Amino acid sequence: MLLLGRNIVDAEQLGRLTGGLTTQSTGCTGRKPFIAVDAEGGSVMRLAPRLGWPATFSAQELGESNDFVLTELEARRIGAMLRAVGINWDLAPVVDVGYNPANPVIVGAARSFGANPLQVTEHARAFVQGLRAEGVLTALKHFPGHGSSFDDTHLGFTDVTDTASPELELAPYRALIADGLADSVMTAHVFNKRLDEQYPATLSRATVNGVLRGELGFKGAVVSDDLRMGAIERQYGIGEAAVLALDAGVDMLLIVDDRLPDGTLGHAARPGRHPPGARAKAPSTRRASKRRIDRVRALRAPALAHARRAARPAGLSAVTSPATAARPRRGSPATAGRRGGCTRWRRPRWRIAARPEVPRGPPAPRRGRR
Repeated sequence: MLLLGRNIVDAEQLGRLTGGLTTQSTGCTGRKPFIAVDAEGGSVMRLAPRLGWPATFSAQELGESNDFVLTELEARRIGAMLRAVGINWDLAPVVDVGYNPANPVIVGAARSFGANPLQVTEHARAFVQGLRAEGVLTALKHFPGHGSSFDDTHLGFTDVTDTASPELELAPYRALIADGLADSVMTAHVFNKRLDEQYPATLSRATVNGVLRGELGFKGAVVSDDLRMGAIERQYGIGEAAVLALDAGVDMLLIVDDRLPDGTLGHAARPGRHPPGARAKAPSTRRASKRRIDRVRALRAPALAHARRAARPAGLSAVTSPATAARPRRGSPATAGRRGGCTRWRRPRWRIAARPEVPRGPPAPRRGRR
């Protein structure tokens, strides 16, 4: 679940929202949900100062300080803010190498740690370690690199063929993946014909399966950037883009607004526009995605256990807490009519009212058998 600025009023409301989502998910599936938010620091921070949270440093400010300890401490502070309101997945850090000073969406928005790939790598390492220390998952973005572009993928088609430098832009991913510091990776919607002559990165099997999984050996979850961004929706439409992204190897699709301007559902695929064989590949794609998501859950477990031990009051049992002790057991009157904590739909029982008595005449004579 991805929370946006429009979902957040203040800390109290956000805590109630995530608590309700977690309770419902746990009751229905037996698993806690991934609740994600963009919390990079600086201007891209859903827990914003105008809503009552303290201000945070941007990636550019942390890069200019060149203090890795400060970066880790700031990430821990952000992680603590997220955990306090029930968020366990931060779609950060940005590992785009910002070597194009005219870049509007990464460099211009102070979202890059710098123009040096080694500097970006070490600050991202510190940021990931800080969030993990607070029990929060991370996402390296925007693969394979958005720091070289002159255009913004939020607005439309963005071609980085002549500006991209894989040697520089893939270096942070290569190092962090090798060191086991990549919980997930978010793709960019940039087009580079040297990687794929037909599709942008999010929709490109050559980029996702070929470079990210093949060349870099990434085995975790891949999440798309918002498919409603101009670089995707204006070129392909939501339906075709979703099929192409899944076929490319993306595990989770972000669609921040499920309605089209005319009010129709945005996720409805357009008939006849699916690539040949794409539907046939869907079952195997789902199975592969589930395996990668399970690996992410396994990575999250040690960090969450550490955070819970640190936060547990002295004398409280690790097996049974007051909350679990007071929880009604399955089959008790408190859970009647529910299945696994989910409200069960019951078929209505229709009753036919008794017919009113109608005066009848004398019975007709019976006929004999033939």
